[in-house]
Amino acid sequence: MELPLKNEISATPDLSHEARRFRTILRTFERNLDLVFKGTGLSSEVDHASLAEAFARWRQHFDATKHLAALNRHDFVIYAAGLMLKELIAAKPLKTIRLQESPPVSDSHPLSRWPEGYAYTSFCLSVASAILLEMGDMEPPTEALADDPAFWDSFRENAADSPANAVAFFDMVCGNNPNWDAPDVAWMRRAFRPEAALPQPDGKKQLPQS
Repeated sequence: MELPLKNEISATPDLSHEARRFRTILRTFERNLDLVFKGTGLSSEVDHASLAEAFARWRQHFDATKHLAALNRHDFVIYAAGLMLKELIAAKPLKTIRLQESPPVSDSHPLSRWPEGYAYTSFCLSVASAILLEMGDMEPPTEALADDPAFWDSFRENAADSPANAVAFFDMVCGNNPNWDAPDVAWMRRAFRPEAALPQPDGKKQLPQS
């Protein structure tokens, strides 16, 4: 998966706190679109009111759950980014436009299947990766499935059923085993439960049935 914003946003001082400000989200969100859509034949329009709505809902959930960072800071960063992805998908602040004078992106590129969802995910993963690196932690390994167009078809269909499913798909992109029953409920995440201290069996990641 392409994360062209990651290196740029990594230069932001105190990113873990700056990412809680709407002005930072607006600036970096639009910059990510410039980078992701460059040379793809796609242009974008951003509804600032819808983006602000998504941010406000995300900030409310973030503030209600940020105490869980003390249990597993690495997973909390990924969870918080997944919540942002959920709210972006629900608010739909992005509209993509195909430029007639430019050749279209190849059908084999995942961006061609769901450009908005791909751009949202690229943004959230770039921010999460940069924050983890700022913390001196390891950034999540981007799974190869994120380069499979079929993954984005499934993601789009499941997110249309419930935006909360975006948290589970984001976990998959980050190499985590998602909780499909309640993917956006913090206390149901393995990393925030008492049994998290115990060895966990490996599970094979599978796309849900659409």
